Amino acid sequence: MSSLVERLRVRSDRRPLYTLDESDDDLPPRGGAGKGKDRQDDAPAERIEREDAKEEACQRCGKSDNLVSCSTCTYAFHRKCLVPCLNIASDKWSCPECVSPLTEMEKILDCEMRDAPREDTSSSEPEPKKMKHYLIKWKGLSHIHCSWVSEKEYLEAAKIHPRLKTRLNNFRKQMDSVEKSDDDFIAIRPEWTTVDRILSSRKSSTGEWEYYVKWKELTYDECTWENESDISAFQPQIERFNDIQSRRKKSGGKSATRESRHFKESPTFPSGGTLHPYQLEGLNFLRYSWYHDKRVILGDEMGLGKTIQSIAFLASLFEDKWGPHLVVAPLSTLRNWEREFATWAPQMNVVMYFGAAASREIIRKYEFYYPKDKSKKLKKKKSSPSNEEKKQSRIKFDVLLTSYEMINMDSAVLKNIEWECLVVDEGHRLKNKDSKLFGQLKEYNTRHRVLLTGTPVQNNLDELFMLMHFLEGESFGSIAELQEEFKDINQDKQIEKLHGMLKPHLLRRFKKDVMKELPPKKELILRVELTRKQKEYYKAILTKNYEVLARRNGGQISLINVVMELRKLCCHGFMTDEPDSEPANPEEGLRRLLDSSGKMQLLDKMMVKLKEQGHRVLIYSQFQHMLDLLEDYLSYRKWSYERIDGKIGGAERQIRIDRFNAKTSTRFCFLLSTRAGGLGINLATADTVIIYDSDWNPHADLQAMARAHRLGQTSKVMIYRLVSRGTIEERMMQLTKKKMILEHLVVGRLTKANNVNQEELDDIIRYGSKELFEDENDESRQIHYDDAAIEKLLDRNQVDDEESVEDDEDDEFLKGFKVANFEYIDEAKALAEKEEARRKAAAEAANSERANYWDELLKHRSDVQKVEEHTAMGKGKRSRKQLC
Repeated sequence: MSSLVERLRVRSDRRPLYTLDESDDDLPPRGGAGKGKDRQDDAPAERIEREDAKEEACQRCGKSDNLVSCSTCTYAFHRKCLVPCLNIASDKWSCPECVSPLTEMEKILDCEMRDAPREDTSSSEPEPKKMKHYLIKWKGLSHIHCSWVSEKEYLEAAKIHPRLKTRLNNFRKQMDSVEKSDDDFIAIRPEWTTVDRILSSRKSSTGEWEYYVKWKELTYDECTWENESDISAFQPQIERFNDIQSRRKKSGGKSATRESRHFKESPTFPSGGTLHPYQLEGLNFLRYSWYHDKRVILGDEMGLGKTIQSIAFLASLFEDKWGPHLVVAPLSTLRNWEREFATWAPQMNVVMYFGAAASREIIRKYEFYYPKDKSKKLKKKKSSPSNEEKKQSRIKFDVLLTSYEMINMDSAVLKNIEWECLVVDEGHRLKNKDSKLFGQLKEYNTRHRVLLTGTPVQNNLDELFMLMHFLEGESFGSIAELQEEFKDINQDKQIEKLHGMLKPHLLRRFKKDVMKELPPKKELILRVELTRKQKEYYKAILTKNYEVLARRNGGQISLINVVMELRKLCCHGFMTDEPDSEPANPEEGLRRLLDSSGKMQLLDKMMVKLKEQGHRVLIYSQFQHMLDLLEDYLSYRKWSYERIDGKIGGAERQIRIDRFNAKTSTRFCFLLSTRAGGLGINLATADTVIIYDSDWNPHADLQAMARAHRLGQTSKVMIYRLVSRGTIEERMMQLTKKKMILEHLVVGRLTKANNVNQEELDDIIRYGSKELFEDENDESRQIHYDDAAIEKLLDRNQVDDEESVEDDEDDEFLKGFKVANFEYIDEAKALAEKEEARRKAAAEAANSERANYWDELLKHRSDVQKVEEHTAMGKGKRSRKQLC
């Protein structure tokens, strides 16, 4: 088995060995066949003439009468002569000689030239002949049972079973795409031949033990029964299965004693790891809260190890025989949770519950409950326990890891379990009481609840009230009453009262306060010029939408569409209008990419230097198309990279993260979408973060930054935020920062795209537009980054021991929700009131002023553009596509 795995992990020769000889008459030529040919392949083949066929007699007994004829050859049999006996024979019945084992194949995995078997073992030929072989995965069997089949044998079977030809054609097409890829081709991943868990056992007819095996990185519906001798190399997994089976312990509650525990020093962990002092404090906070029935929020800043603290807490409950526990997390982070449990609490039986219906059915059958003990006689009692109580005593797992989706989808199953502790990762997902997740989890039978979130308050105080309502419905029962009570939160007495209510339920610490040894980070905002082509498109989009912009009381949705088009254009010109033809060569492709984006030009200068200096980079963008363009750029530069976006599933996501973080990794860059790549992943092996385009919500970008600046980071971290000068991007940054300083300090709202009012949208679009049209040839105010400027930007000696001003401002806001320090800043109220008054005054004259502005700037240009378009259409020219 080991030799098979070692040989098949990575293909040594990437040549298209799988290509069939063009002279092969039995199969259609490479590249597939037309529909007519496909129909011919599916037509029944002519019957094979067997030279030893007995004329009108059974091939076994030699007698005639009542024979069943094979549909694919000239053999005939009595039904009773077949083993097993044939009860019903169809018109398409094939005899045992014609039924090839290849009909039981699942897929072709690989192809290579291998030694042909020698017919004469005494031959003195120096080397055996080479023959093409296909690696076959068999139905119902695991990858350790894959085997090589010669091309000759395969083609013989394909004559009788035309579907084998189709599968071979599909394999050829697959290999065509593999050859064009830069990644190593892996026929069988090592994980697929590695035992992950053993679910059950039984004795075979020969007396040997068989085990029902789940393989790593494969789903539960791909489990297989294996002989013990075939998986003898995985003795630890067999021993762990036997250990779990021997426990048969009941959950806590009735039998366990509820004790208060305070850890003066870090508990010992099998991995040898220890908790940091602040993490030990977090463990004691969780344990104390559990003992006193106080449901809590662990709201530490991102990167401080909330996962580890919660695992240590659940492990301490496990030691005291309390369970079972339910951990709910985003699907993309479940594998990271599983890995952390294996590191910090391997003694616990942790089961991941997600996947297709077939997989979940197997999990429920084998992983949820111990089988009933048939050896015990049931004694009749006057009040016998219910079926659910009996099942509760047979629960097999200690922790069930599942996703938000499963909470809703399989609530009928999960609600019936009595959970000792519920842990919700990314707990701010419960901020909306009308969400299905909130409603379902509220109904779960949980004795204790813990929410984990790096951003307890993202937008307003109401969200915090909602989280507290989920935890403590009695104390925080009426959201409306709380809103009314704390509507004047700027008063010291109100803040003091809110602090008193939150103190038992919320713990929040910051990296700069508790992780002095963590290397510093610095964020720089880099203002970038649009290219000439981008400026042309920018003006064209504004001119094209003149009527929308100048309309009094215009539609807000229309303005949002304009904003989105301008945002995409600021990223890259190809986001608006891609070239019609493919580049002639990589050099031309790279030149095209750089010429159409000011950001890309600066990025290229930085990336070349970062590569030379040995740094590793994370690049974040909100747009899938922009990630595609960045992928093209990295390919042209021939730099290795990984990518994660919303389309990448949990298993593949973790594989890519592990590949990037590996000690021997050569990956230079990781491309990530801001939302999909900003939650629950550790990329501390990178020391540079580039925010290619900013999110409306700064917390999303903070999440992204925290992927690198977290526990495990050993280098100074530089964060570069690219912003197009004189565009909506720059104005958005200004407004966002202003709101963070003013509104957040008084617990106001943080404006999101769907909450922006019409005046704000117009203000964002208007920013820089006049300068854009007036100073078309003025380069005096443009920003240029020469080599000296790039060197200065990348100089890490400028990173101070303290984090950037932006982080301090954000921290000041969030300090308002610290248990130990609930501060109030008097100046904030005055500033906020002043800003509100200015906004109201401006809104009164907004409509007329807005129309006048756009009339003056765009009306003439819009009229000229319409005339030009009409003239061009009259000459029969093709109408250019609209830019927005």
